[in-house]
Amino acid sequence: MDTYNIYMDEASADGMNGDTDVDVNFRVVSASIDTEDAEENAVIVGLDLIDLMNLRDALQNEIDSFTLLQFEANAMAGTDELEDEDLP
Repeated sequence: MDTYNIYMDEASADGMNGDTDVDVNFRVVSASIDTEDAEENAVIVGLDLIDLMNLRDALQNEIDSFTLLQFEANAMAGTDELEDEDLP
């Protein structure tokens, strides 16, 4: 089974926040065609396809959890306008 290497590349800063923001792009490269020194430059080295799918699922779960927390926080912020006498 082929393995994959994940690289993290910095893109140019957009300058919107005083050039403090850095955009990061990730690349997934099959180890069989990888021409870089993966042991030195890759963020994660040697993931097989199952590991890559597990990583995707774990990242998606974290994104979903964060999104849900933000949604709940925004919903609760809307209910903060109630006074104590309005509660049963």
